[in-house]
Amino acid sequence: MRPIFFIPFLFLTACSVQATPQAAPPTATAIPFATATLVPTFTPRPSLTAAIPTIAPTIAPISASLTAQVNVRVSPDKNATSLGLLDYGSLVQVIGKDASGDWWQIIYPQNSATTGWVAVAYVPVPEADVARLPVVMPSSNQSAQSPAASALETPTIAARTATVKAQIFVRAGPAQAFDSLGTVNAGTIVTPIGRNETNVWVQIQFEGGVDGKGWVAAAYLENADLQGLPYFDNQGKLVYAATPAANPGQPTLTATAFSAAIADGDSEKAPAVRLKFAPDAAREFTFSSELSAPSGDSTDWVAFTPYEPTNQSTFVFFKLECSGNGGITATLEKDGLPVPDLKPMVCGNYDLGMKVLGGQEYILVLNADGSGGPLRYVRYNLYIKSER
Repeated sequence: MRPIFFIPFLFLTACSVQATPQAAPPTATAIPFATATLVPTFTPRPSLTAAIPTIAPTIAPISASLTAQVNVRVSPDKNATSLGLLDYGSLVQVIGKDASGDWWQIIYPQNSATTGWVAVAYVPVPEADVARLPVVMPSSNQSAQSPAASALETPTIAARTATVKAQIFVRAGPAQAFDSLGTVNAGTIVTPIGRNETNVWVQIQFEGGVDGKGWVAAAYLENADLQGLPYFDNQGKLVYAATPAANPGQPTLTATAFSAAIADGDSEKAPAVRLKFAPDAAREFTFSSELSAPSGDSTDWVAFTPYEPTNQSTFVFFKLECSGNGGITATLEKDGLPVPDLKPMVCGNYDLGMKVLGGQEYILVLNADGSGGPLRYVRYNLYIKSER
């Protein structure tokens, strides 16, 4: 009998992996962000060697939430190609870090076998976990970027945060007349991304709003840095975007109907008014003036001395009302130095209490906010009330 031989055949197959580009996120009117641009795909040649997996984490992924809307990049470089955009509050899985410690390597997209890089500044990771993260060296093909791809990139606006002081409504526009989108609890960290012309309302990132945005009253935000944020009118329409590179849709600027404020000759050494509270005097004081920027009188000084035994603590309450097309920020000084731990004071503040020492003179410095492009004029009424 003839022996029967079985000849095994090895069939080689080549899988072509084609990444489907993600749809670019909707372009916001006020603050456009970079559209996602994926790294070109390729078709590997047939090979008998098993492919090296994209991810080989040496530790369990560390979960973290984003504190701002960020680009996910192909390598740890702010000029590298963007793979896509992740929204504020998104949960990411961190699996490594670059040698400089400025970038995290994350699993991107979620539950996939690929990775991307995000800036450390926007992804808080506990110190105990940072030490466990391995240092990952990006591959050469990840570091490369064509000039054409670079030209498509739009810079990401630097993130800033503020803390909500009390539960507040988030509205669809910069006024109480707009519909409520929901509430934000006290202690919540929010990201300011715009303001109305008098700085009374602040636009924040809010998932329940149109395009992920909403409006809250500035008086209820602590440590809110509004300088340089885009301006919107009372209907929520963009008036001026302060950084053209990050806001390519900046409108054409037109002259305003306001005139520069006339200089009144006051200074830190010669305040516009000097008030001293006393038991037999009025407990309340009102001062009105005007400021403008970037031209005209931009600063006023108001001095006052609380009535209490020297160095005994007391409270003074402030209210600041504004009109015009500009805003005001105020700081409190004593002996020429800013008072520490001072709550921010802006237009629209009502009954803002500040702890002071009796018998000591303080100077309230009011500055016109000139970061909004053309002339910004504001007429204001300042109310100061002693605790007793």
